[in-house]
Amino acid sequence: MRTLLLVAVVGLCACADDPERFDRPTNVAFASNGDVYVSDGYNNARVARFSADGRFLMEWGERGFGRGQFNTPHGIVTDDTGRVYVVDRENARIQVFDADGHYVTEWKGGELGRPWAIAFGSDGFFYVVDGGDQDSSRPRGHVLRLDREGRILDRWSSFGDGLGEVDWGHGIAVGGDGSVYVGSIHGQPLQKFQRVR
Repeated sequence: MRTLLLVAVVGLCACADDPERFDRPTNVAFASNGDVYVSDGYNNARVARFSADGRFLMEWGERGFGRGQFNTPHGIVTDDTGRVYVVDRENARIQVFDADGHYVTEWKGGELGRPWAIAFGSDGFFYVVDGGDQDSSRPRGHVLRLDREGRILDRWSSFGDGLGEVDWGHGIAVGGDGSVYVGSIHGQPLQKFQRVR
């Protein structure tokens, strides 16, 4: 069902006459009611929301540094309360919104680094990739587990191209068994991490 839904949304926005068309979107998230949120990030700086049948509902965001503004919205996820979490990569933060795009708060700081991707696990925690600043003198590559207030609970991995290391971590997902999958541009393309209890 979700695959068909995604095809319908992409088909809707591919039309050159559509004023709401995408320009290099970066990620997709699904709400519990079936609505689809798209982080339209590389050339646009917005979040677009569609109904389960592919109708455009709304959008929010513009390029900038303030609340509700984005500089490369690169990842997006919803939680079980309906909130929308947007990885605002070049602003080195995660912005939190309600389902209708109203700003709630942001998570930002040195320990969080520069998030590139986010996932919400069935355990109620968020998993984030700090992909770094692409600064060769200060490379980073961490995976973080956060609570609902944005507090960092765990951190693992480091920068590199070896097993267990992350180099330009670009995507993250959490499996039903709690395994965390991280996709990187360089080094190990896809890695699976399991928490030791």
